[in-house]
Amino acid sequence: MNAGDATRDIPDKKWNAELQAYRDAKSQGMQPAGTSMRHIKEAHEASETLNKAYNSETMPKAKDINKKSAAILKEIGQV
Repeated sequence: MNAGDATRDIPDKKWNAELQAYRDAKSQGMQPAGTSMRHIKEAHEASETLNKAYNSETMPKAKDINKKSAAILKEIGQV
């Protein structure tokens, strides 16, 4: 039987980098949809478009936020 990654004592650099990027996003007020780099990058881009910290719990998916949708969200008072 193979113990796989359980016997590794080398930290997974990608995993640690993603978690640090997630912590950094949270410290800036963002709430990405997940801890993957894709979700974190989407949250950063959405925040820039909205001029406000992105929150995946109360806003549409980050990948769907563009200038037009941001204007509509501001108009209806969601942002």
